[in-house]
Amino acid sequence: MNKCLSRRARPAARLLAIASSAFLTACISSTAPILTDGQPLLGEHPRLQFYTLRDGAAREPATETFRFTDGRYVPTSGTRKDIGPFTLHAFEAGDLIAQSIRPGHPAEYAIARKLADGTYLLFVIDEADADEATRAKYCGKDPGSECSVTTQEAVLAFARATAAKPHASGGLAIMMGQ
Repeated sequence: MNKCLSRRARPAARLLAIASSAFLTACISSTAPILTDGQPLLGEHPRLQFYTLRDGAAREPATETFRFTDGRYVPTSGTRKDIGPFTLHAFEAGDLIAQSIRPGHPAEYAIARKLADGTYLLFVIDEADADEATRAKYCGKDPGSECSVTTQEAVLAFARATAAKPHASGGLAIMMGQ
């Protein structure tokens, strides 16, 4: 089974830490974090409730508290152990890009789409959303592996392609306070 596909079966919190999951077909990653301008876009100490969206329902709730330090959100307490540090980056049309930065793991990328104040739909940035020319230009890929990117330009190209597609599954993050 595709490594990225199996990760999508976990709660979205991982890809917001990303960071999260989305039930698509393929995701992008990088050997190290590419986006370097992480901002405290959710405040300095957000408390978030995460859900996996599956079969038309929000499932598997998990609550996490984070602290913004050194340009990233770091989990300080919560119910999930698979959530690590992540960064948030302003993107187009009010969307955010989340980048996981768990030591010893590839960086992974997702979009956090604001649905209402304090409520975000989370879905992974999926290489399959891009056209063949974009995949050929930006994916460094070994057979049987996910798309590995090496530049900010590549992350943004795939993010634009994914953001342009409708997404009803993935994860939900709700701000519970500061």
